[in-house]
Amino acid sequence: MEEPEKTKRKKRSEPKIQIPLRKPYWQLVPSFLLFALCAAFFFHRSSVNDRGLVLNGILHFEADGADVFYAVLGVLSTGLSMMGLLGIVRFSQIEPFELVLGGKSLSLPYGRPMSMRVITVPIRDIVSVGLQPPEWPKSIAVQTHDRVYWIPSYWMPKEWTLQDLNAAIVERLRRPEDESAAGGG
Repeated sequence: MEEPEKTKRKKRSEPKIQIPLRKPYWQLVPSFLLFALCAAFFFHRSSVNDRGLVLNGILHFEADGADVFYAVLGVLSTGLSMMGLLGIVRFSQIEPFELVLGGKSLSLPYGRPMSMRVITVPIRDIVSVGLQPPEWPKSIAVQTHDRVYWIPSYWMPKEWTLQDLNAAIVERLRRPEDESAAGGG
């Protein structure tokens, strides 16, 4: 008599949730343009200035000092506009710009605009997830043992709210505990 084969239970794989995120060009482009225009203004002002400058009655500059003051502001504005441009270039290079919530990991963009990259955080390393601030959420904070990852609301597509994403992440965090308790171990 043949013994019935023991069937192995296959773990039900969780479908991945892929959320295409919006790149924040609408913030970076105006800042780039603003500081580029400021730089042009200050450099022009420095080149045509023939008068001194008094700031709040405290700082007094002669014509040459005012030229230097305007030139320094022009250099600072140029630096800020270049940072905005580098952020725009960096965001355009990240493809796909998305958040992927799998059964065992969460992949999301992380870092400053000029050094942003996509990272993967194992679900088991996530300590807490929460809306920040709770009253009027502007972002989601995903905290691991050593770092906090932020998902700002302006990245979210119209189909997803921060509350929906928060609920989906929390559901994935709770699922492994439920499955191990149901399996008897």
